[in-house]
Amino acid sequence: MKKITVTLLSLLLAVNFTYAGGLVTNTNQSTAWTRMLVRDASTSIDAVYFNPAGLAKLSDGFYISLSNQSIYQTQTIIANFPYLNNKTYIGTVAAPVFPSLYMAYKTGRFAFSLGVNVIGGGGSATFNNGIPMAEVPIAALSKSLGSLGVTGYSADMFLKGSSVYYGVQFGITYAISDNFSIYAGGRYVIARNSYSGYVNDIKFNLASGGSVGASTFMNGVGDQAMAGSASAKTAGDGLQNWVGAGAGGYTFDQAVNGGVMTAQQKAVFEGALLQFGFTQDQINAMTLSAAQTAFYGTSTALAAKAKQLYGGASLMGNQDIDVKQSGTGFTPIVGANISMANNKIDIGIKYEFITHMTLTNSTPAGKGYKIGLNPDGTPIYMFPDGAKTNADMPSLLSIGINYKVSKVFSLQGGVHMYGDRNTGWKDVKTEIGKNFREYALGAEFNVAPNLTLSAGYLYAVTGVNQSYQSDLSYSLTTNTYGAGGAYKINDRVTFQFGGYIVSYNDKTYSYTQNIGSTPVNYKKNYSKSTYGVSFGLDFKLGKTK
Repeated sequence: MKKITVTLLSLLLAVNFTYAGGLVTNTNQSTAWTRMLVRDASTSIDAVYFNPAGLAKLSDGFYISLSNQSIYQTQTIIANFPYLNNKTYIGTVAAPVFPSLYMAYKTGRFAFSLGVNVIGGGGSATFNNGIPMAEVPIAALSKSLGSLGVTGYSADMFLKGSSVYYGVQFGITYAISDNFSIYAGGRYVIARNSYSGYVNDIKFNLASGGSVGASTFMNGVGDQAMAGSASAKTAGDGLQNWVGAGAGGYTFDQAVNGGVMTAQQKAVFEGALLQFGFTQDQINAMTLSAAQTAFYGTSTALAAKAKQLYGGASLMGNQDIDVKQSGTGFTPIVGANISMANNKIDIGIKYEFITHMTLTNSTPAGKGYKIGLNPDGTPIYMFPDGAKTNADMPSLLSIGINYKVSKVFSLQGGVHMYGDRNTGWKDVKTEIGKNFREYALGAEFNVAPNLTLSAGYLYAVTGVNQSYQSDLSYSLTTNTYGAGGAYKINDRVTFQFGGYIVSYNDKTYSYTQNIGSTPVNYKKNYSKSTYGVSFGLDFKLGKTK
């Protein structure tokens, strides 16, 4: 016996909250980044994250950097499935507080550093009207029930997800020479996800007027199917009087003409077969044995249909979601910084190894979002309590170069390469065609002794296949533009400010949804828009240059 499932409730709540970076990792980790979009060869305090080996270039002393970004994103999905009430779905993602804290102590050839930031996630996504993957199957189901008087549907859906991966990074930098330094350290990652929402009041509109709860309607149709199953079995049992007496090879006409069956009895059996959808020509060709088999087959099919309807009705009732996921992991990190041309050029290299991590569900009873029924009638939940999900963070190789063209002008470039295909994600080899990549270029202008202005551009290329994309987690190629500056208040305090806008290359994919046994093709278009603003303060304690 197969499991009973209803596709409309199979939501993939793996919300994608990454703002700048790969599929999982945030790399927008300082205010200085927001104004340049590339810091991979930084030798300032934010090098704690971007280029930790570059901390060897600091003068001796204690450094602190505090910054916060306020990030806002809109996700828009347009589905042209012809029977939807609504074809545009908008999700809003907000992270008004996205902080970074860096500390470093430089003494001689050594630098000791600590960083605390939101290395993944960091926001909450809200879909006030649900998502297409939840509503398309409802629309298809209502259309498939049109012969039973259903003309449309209505539903009340709300989904909200939040995700934050806290990272605590620590390590040691050592200057082998004035031109070459290395770094070794690691990051402890604490992941916290939560999902909440509901699908309530699913109703079918009726041709006779008004509406009825979908579960009530389906239970009612299930009752009719069960009654039909009983009637078909009774008719099949009734024919046994003739089949058992050796008349099973007669047609109904032959049975009547031979005096084996009365015309009234024939009319009752043929009327039942007509009611169950057989044509008169089919009935005329049936022997009594074939008719008995048809009755029993109809009885079995209707009973199975009734069970399907009852199971579906139980899933079409009101449902709540209340799920929390948690997990931890550790990221080994190594790096190197190379200085050349009398310190006019710095090359920063950092490699973050894969972070192996598993998330565990914490789900109150009945709140795991029921998506089906086992053969014994027990529910199947999307988020069963205690279930585990692989949530590896992929490796990251970053390479950057900082070229001081003159005393007032410098250029930075950077490349990021992620190891998505080497993670333990489910179906990673089929869903990820290529590893995520980023390319960035930024420029700084010292327009005054205490004021620096900057701008930057970042191009991020996703490598996911269509099978990866879902309504709550999709990845698009982006173009990001940033600008801002730094104002040196005094020799010990610098004020950083910046902002950026992300432009996404929207994607359209083709899908198929069955209405009964008839496939209907439709398309979904995925797009996003993101912007962020940031302010920060950098402090130097101890001797100044």
